[in-house]
Amino acid sequence: MRVVLELLGVCSAALMLSGAAQAQTAEEGFVHQRLARAGFTPLDEMTFGGRDVRRVLPVDPYGMLPIPGIELERHADGRLTLRAQYRGWTGEVYDVSPGEWQQVLGLEAAAYAQPAKGSTRSDPNVMVHCWSGFLEASPDKAASWWGCNDGTRPSQAYTEAVLTLTMRKMDCQPSEKETLWRFSECLARPRKLDDPTLAAKLTELQARWEKERELGSEILARARLALRAARATRTEILVATAQDAVFAFGRQQEALRTILQTGFYLSKPLRAAAEETLSLWTTRGEIGSKTSTHKNRTISGCLRN
Repeated sequence: MRVVLELLGVCSAALMLSGAAQAQTAEEGFVHQRLARAGFTPLDEMTFGGRDVRRVLPVDPYGMLPIPGIELERHADGRLTLRAQYRGWTGEVYDVSPGEWQQVLGLEAAAYAQPAKGSTRSDPNVMVHCWSGFLEASPDKAASWWGCNDGTRPSQAYTEAVLTLTMRKMDCQPSEKETLWRFSECLARPRKLDDPTLAAKLTELQARWEKERELGSEILARARLALRAARATRTEILVATAQDAVFAFGRQQEALRTILQTGFYLSKPLRAAAEETLSLWTTRGEIGSKTSTHKNRTISGCLRN
């Protein structure tokens, strides 16, 4: 009889999980898959094991930086913890106070509510790059946000609250940068080369790039503003200015790629460091990811009537 009851219990649990899966929307399913690909144990497995977790995963505007996600967990014994997760790497576990836990949970209802319709992007032909993120919570909550959409602002605020708590636990250095960038830099694990010759080569290439790159982080902004002005008032001068700005942006990207490709072609460790360096340099405002190969299409698309 006991065996039969146990079997019935297992079947009931399976049916409950199956029902939850069927009720899950495609978007929610994508969020859960995205968190699992980031290295987290799938949420349905955590729920089946009686574990109570909340997770956030920020994504940089170009989707290139190796940024970990954060998991908050309420354990069966009442202990509250926080840890970072990036694919196969798991960070140190930090204790969280009940007050800190409640501060985050106070934002949860709004974060998972149906997003309000609204966006700051007024011109669909103007290319914009914003941060985005994914979040999930036991037993089966899922949501996502995009920094260019005001309608998902509560989800972004929830994410930033978790990241701020994480940086406080990890004693990250204070900075005037916005929360998302500060988090990515604090948790970045720069690749260190044991070979002094390779390390010297990397330093040499960094110095070379500092000489060749355009100072400041306005090159992309200038290209966008020039495109916007040319579309609003289409004159030969403004169109030519927009083309020059976009081509300058593309030339700088190609210059960086050339430096890295020609400097790292002999060594696998150095090539790996180059790829990580490229992902960092190309997403800090100094250079972008797509304009070079699509600059003509970008100009024509943004200037289209």
